[in-house]
Amino acid sequence: MNAIATQFPDTAMLPASPSFVTQVGILLARLLRQLVVSPTTYINLAISLFFLAVYTGAFGSSAGFEKLIGASFLTFILPVSIVNASLAGSVAGQLLVTDLETGYLRRLQAMPISRVAIVLAPMIVGAILVLAQATLVLGVGMLLGATSATGVPGLLVVLGLSLLWGMAFAGYAVATGLLAGNAAAAQAATFVFFPLVFLAPTFMPRAQLQGWLQVAASLNPTTYVLETMRGVLIGGWNPGQLASGFAVIGALCIAATLWATSVARRTTSRR
Repeated sequence: MNAIATQFPDTAMLPASPSFVTQVGILLARLLRQLVVSPTTYINLAISLFFLAVYTGAFGSSAGFEKLIGASFLTFILPVSIVNASLAGSVAGQLLVTDLETGYLRRLQAMPISRVAIVLAPMIVGAILVLAQATLVLGVGMLLGATSATGVPGLLVVLGLSLLWGMAFAGYAVATGLLAGNAAAAQAATFVFFPLVFLAPTFMPRAQLQGWLQVAASLNPTTYVLETMRGVLIGGWNPGQLASGFAVIGALCIAATLWATSVARRTTSRR
């Protein structure tokens, strides 16, 4: 135990029977330090801002398009760039898989640490990264001329949805990463996100979609996140829409956490 504590100083700080909050906090601090120095942390932010510039440059000057959507195109498309930032949540899976590959995860099992804490810490890191990037993208959008029909409270709702969406996506990344067993496969698994974005009312209101695409959008959880964000930015307060949006994303968070925890328990028990 002393050798393990010497090799892994972060866990050496754990008392014999640490509280769950202490466990998560210590693991979280270690992962945040890794996150800050990793260059991949900043790549997805650049991608989100790039797509915001491209979308606005391609469609932002179309008066007919803005008449169709009933708002400025920049405000309409801004939630898409914010949701794109959820890809940053995949870092949660990559961090945990890296620990699995290096043997660090196996050594954590020798310490008095909950499996839930081991999974929850990288999920929180992923959610924090998504929230930070969403804040930056939202700030850039507002500087470029996007507006909020509900003022600052509406912007906070958008960021709250971003945090929950990031948490859900991070849970998915953790589960798929542990199932795949390597960081490259964990990163590849996150590309399932792209079909979800394009099977949602990305460039048009849902009512304007046709046939099978409208059905697919109705079944796609991304739709409800985008529509709730757009609702507070463009349409004002709509309690029913807010309730449905937070209900969908809350259910995804719970499901992702349970799945990730279950996979972590099975994976670590085999190693």
